[in-house]
Amino acid sequence: MNSKINKRNAVIVWIIAAAALLATLITVAVISIDHYIDTHTWATVYITGEINSDTSDAFVEEHEYLKGDKISFAGITLKITDITHDGTVTFSVEQGNLYNKSGEAVNSGVITKNELEHYKIDKGTVYLRVIRNRYQ
Repeated sequence: MNSKINKRNAVIVWIIAAAALLATLITVAVISIDHYIDTHTWATVYITGEINSDTSDAFVEEHEYLKGDKISFAGITLKITDITHDGTVTFSVEQGNLYNKSGEAVNSGVITKNELEHYKIDKGTVYLRVIRNRYQ
């Protein structure tokens, strides 16, 4: 009787150990895939806008960005918090004032590929668009 209990306990211990090992391997794989996506997914953002002052100043930029990079224009800094495989860029405002079409302050936003996003800035406007994305 005691022998059966020991064999049963040993089987249970092995099953628990195998499940823990499998869970660990899955966790490491998911973390590795997320890290790879974060470091191998780029978005090209087209930025255009103007500042209305005594002399109107227009600006146009186009750069390729990774997650964590910063977009700077007209005294505003946006930090890219995510880039998805389909080219959608999520950002947070780190410096400066950015406003939506209604004039409400914006702390974060989303730029969808091929869709023009319109924001107001102090004494001007800015348009953001993801024009390309790629990943390896």
